[in-house]
Amino acid sequence: MHVFIPQIVAVACSMSYAASNIAARLGMKHSNPVTMTLVSFTTQTVVLGVYVLVSGNRPPLSYFPAILFMGIGLIMPIIRILSYTGVSTMGASRSVALRSSHPLFGSLFAIFVLREEPTPVVLTGTMLVVAGTFLISWQSDGAATAKGWWYALYPLSAGAITGLVQPVVRYGLKSSDYPIFFTALVGAASLAFSLTLLPLVKKYQRPVWGLQAVKGLLIASLFENLGFVLFIASFGLAPVATVSPIIALSPMWVVIAGLVIFHKRLGWQTIIGTVSTVIGTIAITLAP
Repeated sequence: MHVFIPQIVAVACSMSYAASNIAARLGMKHSNPVTMTLVSFTTQTVVLGVYVLVSGNRPPLSYFPAILFMGIGLIMPIIRILSYTGVSTMGASRSVALRSSHPLFGSLFAIFVLREEPTPVVLTGTMLVVAGTFLISWQSDGAATAKGWWYALYPLSAGAITGLVQPVVRYGLKSSDYPIFFTALVGAASLAFSLTLLPLVKKYQRPVWGLQAVKGLLIASLFENLGFVLFIASFGLAPVATVSPIIALSPMWVVIAGLVIFHKRLGWQTIIGTVSTVIGTIAITLAP
């Protein structure tokens, strides 16, 4: 059973990210992506920071992984603001589908830069998962407000940057495997960087604080942070090319939640996409 722990962690990560995007969509009806980003990094820093202090779950002093993850913390605000803007403008389904294109970028980076050697089965599974996520999620979202194709660049850019960050996370965890500590460190670096840039960001979008948005934003933040902990942990357990496509299951969970909660009709895209995603995930999971 322990053989499948990385895949189980990656699936849990994808479910957590799906829940976060749904809650973020609801919360941002009364707020905006800048506010969502600030709440996300604040909760990540406070909740995980307190846990690290209380549990004493800290690695031995080592500058290299600390500097590496602080560098990731400077990139995360860009990823999250792009992701949340995509959810706000395009709706959760379509935005998450494009955001989940990261396995392609991550796998290519891992193969050509880090010299990882995925098997043909993993490569085939990767393509099936990515194709499936597009099919099951690329459908009309009644609440979407996007009016131009270029809105797709927000989640696509987030996916591309995420794909490049994933191998770096795995490389850092090879030096020091403390996912919760480094997630807290990333949150602190991201929050500090976001607050530093806030005066500039306010010229384009000011934070909107309101009681109606708080519940959705907090729930989204907690699921986002749980997902990020699982995200870092999964890359410490298995190669990027193995867990990255499984994390891309997120759009499937978004669609399933839409069917259960909002009673959306099941179209052919959803059926074919779900079958493709499940087959791809099983292939990746069982790959030698």
